[in-house]
Amino acid sequence: MPWYENLRVAATALWANRLRTLLTMLGLIIGISSVILIVALGVGTQKFVKDQFKSFGTNIVVVIEAPGPRTFRPLTMADAEALRQVSAVNRVSPFMAQFAKVVWQGRDSEGRIYGISANLADMLSFPLVKGRFFTEQEEKSRARVVVVGESLARDLFRGEDPLGKRILVKNQPLTVIGVTKQVAMKGYLGYVERGLMMPITLVQETLLPSNSPFGQRIEQIYIETKPGETIETTTFQVTNLLRRRHQITEEDDFFIGNAQEILNVFNAIAAGLTVLLGLIAAISLVVGGINIMNIMLVSVKERTREIGLRKALGASEEVILAQFVIEAVLISVLGGAIGITLGTGAATAVAAISPLKPEVTPLAVVLAVTVAGGVGLFFGIFPARQAARLDPIAALRTE
Repeated sequence: MPWYENLRVAATALWANRLRTLLTMLGLIIGISSVILIVALGVGTQKFVKDQFKSFGTNIVVVIEAPGPRTFRPLTMADAEALRQVSAVNRVSPFMAQFAKVVWQGRDSEGRIYGISANLADMLSFPLVKGRFFTEQEEKSRARVVVVGESLARDLFRGEDPLGKRILVKNQPLTVIGVTKQVAMKGYLGYVERGLMMPITLVQETLLPSNSPFGQRIEQIYIETKPGETIETTTFQVTNLLRRRHQITEEDDFFIGNAQEILNVFNAIAAGLTVLLGLIAAISLVVGGINIMNIMLVSVKERTREIGLRKALGASEEVILAQFVIEAVLISVLGGAIGITLGTGAATAVAAISPLKPEVTPLAVVLAVTVAGGVGLFFGIFPARQAARLDPIAALRTE
């Protein structure tokens, strides 16, 4: 019997029991759609984070005080000044931060003070909604100016134009000169949308005075790698300089990180989670396969007389085997197609309502179709062989 005739007979048999066929496919539909959606979310999440880190800048190195109870030498403004002389370093920005209450005309809100250098806005590519950042001259003169985050400005000014308004931070009056756009991630800087960015000279002198026996203390140092130099070279030179300045002979009292390292770690974690969740979703494929085998065994039992009649008329075991294998594979492929459609639709819906952009890759679709067909073939062979080995005389006597 030609293969297309077997396909026609299989399709006719499945259509005759439409509800049972649909319920048989349900496990595969759920499994395939879940796998498609999970893989799409994994790819979309990695791409989203990668794009965010691109805006942060993969040429940025950050020096942070190492946590721990041991005695250590803190980071200071003198360290930041010394790092400007490193050959692989282009620009340096010391950094201080602290939560604080912001007041304007009787309204108050929680914000986060960021004492930074004027060049950090350019180093990290902070987008502006309106206004401007403070200049190097304003930094040197300790100008009482501030750039506020978009979310904080919305809460505090409630639709009014913030530019030129004078706010109180730790009872100190400051003039708003700009508003930063709300962003999902900005590397090591959190709460950008509720930030109060102002000259670090002003912050150290008036808002967050923090001295130590070694000089004016700071929390972090942002370092931009010089064009043509690598992150590794910059990290090596910065480490050596700070170890000499802090007279370190054993464990470092500082930590140096960069966006690329964090991105690599995140990608590894995201890939592992995607595989893990994909394997969990794939369990439903096994359940769907067992369901196919069970239904096919029932079908063989119901159609025993039909099988006996076909064998009595000359149908070979191979023909009977092919018929039932094709039925099982057809169920799997149809279930896989529906699952792919649902998974793609779910990924599209997620993309429409969230900043994530799930991506259904051709590889995921090919893999889903292959797995679906393989499940049907694997779990369909046993019932098909049962049907092919039926004795025609015994089958014809079956009631």
